[in-house]
Amino acid sequence: TATHLLHKALKEVLGSHANQAGSLVAPGHLRFDFSHFGQVTSEELSQMEQIVNQKIWEALPVVTIETDIDTAKGMGAMALFGEKYGHDVRVVNVADWSIELCGGTHVANTEDIGIFKIVSESGIGAGVRRIEAVTSQEAYTLLHEEETQLKAIAGIVKSAQLKEVVAKTEQLQAQLRELQKENEALASKLANQQAGDVFKDVKEVNGLRLITAKVTVKDMNQLRQLADQWKQKDHSDILVLATANDGKVNLLAAMNKAANEKGLKAGDLIKEIAPKVGGGGGGRPDMAQAGGKNPEGIAAALESAATWLDAK
Repeated sequence: TATHLLHKALKEVLGSHANQAGSLVAPGHLRFDFSHFGQVTSEELSQMEQIVNQKIWEALPVVTIETDIDTAKGMGAMALFGEKYGHDVRVVNVADWSIELCGGTHVANTEDIGIFKIVSESGIGAGVRRIEAVTSQEAYTLLHEEETQLKAIAGIVKSAQLKEVVAKTEQLQAQLRELQKENEALASKLANQQAGDVFKDVKEVNGLRLITAKVTVKDMNQLRQLADQWKQKDHSDILVLATANDGKVNLLAAMNKAANEKGLKAGDLIKEIAPKVGGGGGGRPDMAQAGGKNPEGIAAALESAATWLDAK
């Protein structure tokens, strides 16, 4: 009966095109497939759920009659997808609101359903969506489990009342965003301080200026920021930077126009040194990057950059 109510609610909310395309009625749950292009919004699902529960609370009688197919169609009964009907059919009528041809088992009154709760909505094919729902004891169990989880969240975010959980969570999220901004700013400041020291140590190899350094930054993005600073000032012709975090290595190689004009490419250099840190990478002639899993190999990787350049 809940499946019939859902079918009617679907048509009221989504439109008459939302026809049944398959269903499963099991002891513990129902599954309803229907034709509809595009995802069903959370507002539409809530509206459907409200309609079905309203019909349950109205305690509507569910009447089944057997009649001929023409009479049933005259009553406005909906035929189900894939079903073949003979001359005699069974009509299930819920207070003239939902009228369908069906041979299944039904309650005598909608109030017997107890409560209706949608569990999920998803797409299962082109133009076909699926709703899964539970009723009665299964619906209560689901709501109880969700309430238990909500209480646990309330404890974690230190919310005295459940109704304050959303506001408290939003507040914590705002605080987290502010802290992340502060962290980014401090990390950039640290990177800038390091840049002043790193760019001073310039070696000359094979007629080109080379800077190699291990720096303390959090990720590849900050290595690129250092490379941008290097690019803006004529610190050297070639730059190789490395950093390690949580056992992972990031390598970056950059070259200016003078190095490129001598036939040197950052991508070739990074491919040469990346194996030293147990990784690989590549990139453009002016900038390349790589990742690795062996922080102990950083010193060897930086040294091999000078060896590579000397051999050119």
